[in-house]
Amino acid sequence: MSSTEELVKTLPWGLIGWYDIDPNEKILYIGERGDLYEGFFAENRYDHDVLRLDELSGDWSLEHEGDYGCVVCIAGLERTADPAGKLVYVNRVLKEEGHLLLGVNNRLGIRYFCGDADPYTGRGYDGIEGYYGCADTDLAEGRCYDRGEIERMLDEAELTKHRFFSVYPGLCDASYIFADGYMPNEDLSNRIFPSYNDPKSVLMKEESLYPAMVEAGLLHGMANAFLIECTQAGVLSDVLQVTSSLDRDREDALYTVIRGNGTVEKRAVWPEGRDKLERMIAYGEDLKAHGIRTVDARMDGGIYTMPYMKDRVAQICLKETLYNDKEQFLTEMDRFRDTVRGSSEIVTFEDGTEAYKKGYFDLVPLNSFMVGRDYVFFDQEFCIENLPVKVLEWRQVASFYFGDPAAEKILPMEVLLKRYGLIEELSRWQRIEWEILGKILKDDKLKEYRAKYRTNANAIRSRRNAIDRHFLNIFEGVSGKRLYLFGSGKYADRFLDMYGDDFPVHGMLDNDESRQGTKKKGIMICSPDALRDMKPGTYKVMICMKSYGEAARQLQDMGVTDYSVYDPNRYYETRPRTSIRIVEAAPGEVRGTKAASNTGASEKAGSAYDSASVDVNKHYHIGYCAGAFDMFHIGHLNLLRRAKERCDYLIVGVMSDERMYNLKKKYPVIPCNERMQVVAGCRYVDRVEELPADRAGIMDAWNMFHYDCMFSGDDHADNPGWLAERERLRAVGSDIVFVSYTKEQSSSAIRDKMKN
Repeated sequence: MSSTEELVKTLPWGLIGWYDIDPNEKILYIGERGDLYEGFFAENRYDHDVLRLDELSGDWSLEHEGDYGCVVCIAGLERTADPAGKLVYVNRVLKEEGHLLLGVNNRLGIRYFCGDADPYTGRGYDGIEGYYGCADTDLAEGRCYDRGEIERMLDEAELTKHRFFSVYPGLCDASYIFADGYMPNEDLSNRIFPSYNDPKSVLMKEESLYPAMVEAGLLHGMANAFLIECTQAGVLSDVLQVTSSLDRDREDALYTVIRGNGTVEKRAVWPEGRDKLERMIAYGEDLKAHGIRTVDARMDGGIYTMPYMKDRVAQICLKETLYNDKEQFLTEMDRFRDTVRGSSEIVTFEDGTEAYKKGYFDLVPLNSFMVGRDYVFFDQEFCIENLPVKVLEWRQVASFYFGDPAAEKILPMEVLLKRYGLIEELSRWQRIEWEILGKILKDDKLKEYRAKYRTNANAIRSRRNAIDRHFLNIFEGVSGKRLYLFGSGKYADRFLDMYGDDFPVHGMLDNDESRQGTKKKGIMICSPDALRDMKPGTYKVMICMKSYGEAARQLQDMGVTDYSVYDPNRYYETRPRTSIRIVEAAPGEVRGTKAASNTGASEKAGSAYDSASVDVNKHYHIGYCAGAFDMFHIGHLNLLRRAKERCDYLIVGVMSDERMYNLKKKYPVIPCNERMQVVAGCRYVDRVEELPADRAGIMDAWNMFHYDCMFSGDDHADNPGWLAERERLRAVGSDIVFVSYTKEQSSSAIRDKMKN
């Protein structure tokens, strides 16, 4: 098993670990001794020298002319003022048949168009603009180049025999590498997981752009980075594509290499993984014995080898079918599901659950070719005993829709979920899939790393919403007007739960005629046309739906301009914040003075707080606590009291029953709605929110509430996971404060006493 430290250390090795470096040749690594890439050569016991880029001079190159069979330089050219000159020296020390490997960042990489910060200036769009307007101090650490600029440098250094490889997501986690001119025949939106220098600045889902980039021929020009192979008189590699999985345990980590000779190779990254390749051969034979077609494979010198298939991946074929004929698509998905159901004997447990005796976890459209009318499967790495049939059916549907919002618009995923009977226990099937994926992808060990360098759709949507004025200050101008919600679904429900007491809703608008004329929570639902009879300036519309664009256009066509859009992932303050001026205080005196006079007190749970009641001794404005609060006891009370002592407005998140089951494999004694009422009855609490099972994390809560500080018991103060979450919060201007409370008392202790 690999440790977190080892996984993080070896992730960058995917950039060069697959390359056929001659172990008999001497290697020059241009970098720092002991850095991540030098560790690769040391670990694999290559005979190598290490030279810092600033030590690479003309005199040194003359002294070592023709000494090295391989030279490797990663992200070095970007850090020197004379990259072309350094390449001249590199060419000089290289043997005629030797190879140079250059890893460089591309200033026109798609990640930067999505908003990622430049790795050297720390700002967005600088590289895209060619660093126009950047001062010398901005570029003190280095700068990126585009492909044309790099090719000119290579020509100046007489390194004219070279080949570019496009690298995704980037140099430090190169999981996909494509040779120049080669276009993959798979759906990359499901394969590549983007990472960023600054995930908080990203405004687009990079993975959703990959299919269009492939179709438009932009996959190479807009690669996030390049690996360039150069030689004077040697032979360039025939590799077309490399996929690496170094984010797995040593037993599971593989390199998959597609070669120009029509073969695909799978190599174990570590010696511990060689048995896995033998098991994959056995898995293929087992599937064939059950009538499932698989790509022929054999072991050749310890390497799993199979022919390169020119047929298209079934995922792409099925999507084309969906775009052209929805009914035919449903028929094809049924046929795919029925094919997979024959892959193993099916057993039935006492509770009626059907399960595959041998469940091949990757029997999904993404891992199969369409050969004529047959589905031909490949890359079956994982076999799980007694895998519930519904888990694999959920996985087939979910992986098909992942990263493709267009498919959801044509045919909602819910249609297939209902068709295959997945709705009723969907959370159960999802939970099992997530547990399996979590083990494969080492979420327990790489959670902090991924949180630091990746983002998610909800966060991206909130950032983009913040650019639109209709998402900002949504309650501005609502005073004295009738408020109408456009939409009567779950977004409207959440708005009413969060803000309905603060801002009474006069009516709901919905284009669904079946809902018009009915009431929801006592509020009448009517057609948006009702606005035509109203006097402008007397009402405001709050759009409460996911597809807000259509609603906004409809309002604009009607001449309605006074509207806002509610984002359920954000928490909106209902009153302006009072300005606070922090001053030095003598011992025993109050620290801080309030610019406004202190009048009134905070209102109770579910209502707006009075901004004039800010207590400067509390240090934080909006505070947040979270917990199960099952069997409410003195420890809970102390935690809430000490949190309230430090903030003006305390929001408390209560875990849902489903979330508690996922964590503890048992349901709480007290159901969620009752636990929420108990917490709301506490005089220290201003608002109570149920935490959904799939959005109960610390950063999930910050995205919803934008709190200034989270309060937690000091038993977490030394927990590495919690400390990592605190750093993530500090990066967005929030914090975690650990407070003492009654540790001797807990819900578990109460249960134990009751048993006795």
